[in-house]
Amino acid sequence: MKLSEIGEEALIERIIKANNLPKSAPGLVLGAGDDCAVLSQDEHGMFVLLTTDMLTEEIDFRLDLISPYQIGWKSVAVNLSDIAAMGGEPTWTFPSLGFRPDTEIEFVDEIFRGMTECAARYGSQIAGGDMNSVVGEMILSLTQLGKVEPEFLALRSNARIGDRILVTGQLGDSRGGLELLLKYGLDEANRLSAPLVKAHLMPVPRILEARAAVSTEFVNAMMDLSDGLGSDLPKLCKASRVGALIYSDKIPVSPDLRAAAAQLGLDALEHAASGGEDFELLMTVRPEHVDKVIEVVHSKTSTMVSEIGEIIEGSEVELISPQGDKHKLSIGWQHFI
Repeated sequence: MKLSEIGEEALIERIIKANNLPKSAPGLVLGAGDDCAVLSQDEHGMFVLLTTDMLTEEIDFRLDLISPYQIGWKSVAVNLSDIAAMGGEPTWTFPSLGFRPDTEIEFVDEIFRGMTECAARYGSQIAGGDMNSVVGEMILSLTQLGKVEPEFLALRSNARIGDRILVTGQLGDSRGGLELLLKYGLDEANRLSAPLVKAHLMPVPRILEARAAVSTEFVNAMMDLSDGLGSDLPKLCKASRVGALIYSDKIPVSPDLRAAAAQLGLDALEHAASGGEDFELLMTVRPEHVDKVIEVVHSKTSTMVSEIGEIIEGSEVELISPQGDKHKLSIGWQHFI
């Protein structure tokens, strides 16, 4: 069997099962299965969070469509987003990088400038790492540490039937930026829609929004939208053993994405539902607490929060139109497929 036949999620499940990887152990509160591993409390009573993520040239970025500074920024931002997904604050960043020997030193300088500035923006600091030579594509693999109070720890597995589903920001902008870059190149894509291009090349990890949300103590389940609503919501539902219903007219779609979709001849709503790398937060909240969570997040960060659906019995994750037509949510990004 080839990796292309099973995809990333099934491969991870296979590895966990075949190797009997622990869900918990002495010193390990939560192992594989969420956005971060959760380690035992530190001397201040905080859980330690640990995550790792990788960017690979030609798969996650193309050198003709992104600057080295933006590569560095994005490599850190995607890891910080995992810390946000657990309700935490970032602490230390450890990059492991693979470069071709003929790489210009100034190129590496710019990558580290982007990494350092992104980490510092959200309260983290580079504290070590590793470097190696490669014969093929460049690789950036980062390990990120964070911390979270036990009462604020957010998991994928706590969604309850009847919860409302909330998302921060607007969905699909990163996918829209990618489509413009692939069709028109960097300069023309920026001319057509600089906000969409920036959303793709320099994502914003929702650290402040997550902290505001969990501070209400009304968030039941949370994760980040790294692979798109169509891929990530089913992961949350599977972890919580529930289903979900998403109202298509409630999905937040920006005017920029609608304009770009018209330019490209694509469906803006489809991109919002299935596009990856938005790095927005996906949350479930009891109906009576929705307004409070929205109010607190917006008042502390100015970021909009939208109610887009509800958690239901069963295991199906469906999209419903204003006319009542239902169909399965389009799957977002998956590695190997």
